[in-house]
Amino acid sequence: MTYKEALAYLYDLERFGIKLRRANIEGLLELLGSPHLGLKAIHVAGTNGKGSTVAFISSILKEAGYKVGTYTSPHLTDFTERIAINGSQISEEKVAELLTKIRPHIIKIAVAPELGHPTFFEVVTAMALTYFFEEKVDFVVCEVGLGGRLDATNVVEPLVSVITNSSYDHMDQLGSEITSIAREHAGIIKKDGLVITAARGEALTVIKEVCQQQEARLYQVGKDISYKPLQSNLQGQSFNIKGIFSEIENLKISLLGKHQLTNACCAIGSIEVLGLHNTRITDENIRRGLKKARWPGRLEIVKRFPLVILDGAHNQPAAKQLRETLLEFFKKKERLILVMGILEDKEIEKIVKELVPLAFKVVVTAPRTSRAARPEDIYNAAIKFNPNVTVAEEVEEAVKAALIEAKKDDIICVTGSLYTVGEARQFLIGKESRYYRI
Repeated sequence: MTYKEALAYLYDLERFGIKLRRANIEGLLELLGSPHLGLKAIHVAGTNGKGSTVAFISSILKEAGYKVGTYTSPHLTDFTERIAINGSQISEEKVAELLTKIRPHIIKIAVAPELGHPTFFEVVTAMALTYFFEEKVDFVVCEVGLGGRLDATNVVEPLVSVITNSSYDHMDQLGSEITSIAREHAGIIKKDGLVITAARGEALTVIKEVCQQQEARLYQVGKDISYKPLQSNLQGQSFNIKGIFSEIENLKISLLGKHQLTNACCAIGSIEVLGLHNTRITDENIRRGLKKARWPGRLEIVKRFPLVILDGAHNQPAAKQLRETLLEFFKKKERLILVMGILEDKEIEKIVKELVPLAFKVVVTAPRTSRAARPEDIYNAAIKFNPNVTVAEEVEEAVKAALIEAKKDDIICVTGSLYTVGEARQFLIGKESRYYRI
C-alpha cells in the first residue's frame, strides 16, 4: 500500500461518520496486542485550547530530554501532522506501513455484528498508539477528538488528565447544557488520577463531583495555579506563575491571546504533577519548552504589510477570545478585513456576531469539505451586522480578494474553522498539498 492509497482508504472511512463509543477501538487495539497499555500518557480534553496545551506540554517534555509522542486533530495542511514524535511528523511510508498492518484487524471488527465498521478517527487513533508503542516513546500527549468519555482516545491510562474548559460546542453529540458537556469531558478522569483544569462555574462543579467519585486529586487554574501577565505584543507574551509546588518568573510564550496564558498554566500544572510519578523536570526545562512551543493556525501571523493572521476559531467562545485579542492589539485606524468560512454544524450566527461588527469588510467562503456551511448562509448572518460583505466560493479566492482590498497597514484575519485556516495557510505559505478532504 502506498501513502496515496492509505489516505484514500482512510478518508473513505469518513462515510461511517463520528461514533462516540469505546467497543470498536478497544477491540481493534486488543487484536494489535494492546499497545496503549504500554504507554505513559497525558490526556487532554476540553472545548477549546486542547491543541495549544498539548503543544506546551510536549515542548517542555522534549526540553527535559524525553522522547515524546503527540496525537492531535484535525490537521491543517497534511495528515502526517496528527502523529508526531519530538515535533517530527510521522513519515508517509510509516503511515502506509501501519495501515497495511492494521487493515486485516479493521475487517475483523467490521464484520462483528455487535461492533460495526471502525470510523476514520478510530483507525487513526489505533495507528497512532501502535506507532508510539513501536517507537518506544517516553510519554504520549494525547488530545481528545470529541468529548472524552466515549472518545476513541479514552483507552489510554493517563498519568495526568487535563480538562482545559467546557463551553458550548458539539451540542448534538455532547448535550445542550454545560453540565452535560463537562460530564463528557470529565469521562477521561480515572480512578486515583491526577487532574488539572481551568474550567469554571457549572463545569467545574461537575469535574469536582467526578474527581470525588474517582478519588482523583484535582488542581485548579485560578486556585492552585495562578499567573500574573507582564507584557504582550505581536512577538508573544510574558508572565509570572505561582504553580502547585514552585514559582517561576518571566516566562515567555510566542502564542498570542490571553487565553494562551491559561493554557500554559494547564500545561505547567500537568508537568508539575508528573513529579508525583518520579518524573524530573526543571524550571529551566519549563522556561525553554514554553518559549519554543508552536501551534500553527491559532492567532498565527503569516504575513506583514498587510498583517495576515490565521485563527481557527470555530465556536462562540473561541470567536470571543479572538475578538478580545484583536481589540487588544490593533488600533482603530487600522482596517480589519475578515475572511470567514464556517462548518454547517456550528452556531454560525453566534460566531459571526462576535467578529463581523469589528470588520471594515467581510469575505465569506467555504473550505473544501462536505461539512462546510454554504457561503450564502454565512452571508445572510453577517449582513445583519455589517453591510460590507461579499462572497467567494473558495478559500484561495477569498484570501486573494482580501489581499487586493487591503492597504499595507490593514489587518486580514482568516477564521471560522481550522479547515478554512488550513487552506489559507497552504496558499499563503506555498506548501504543496498532500491530502484531500471528503
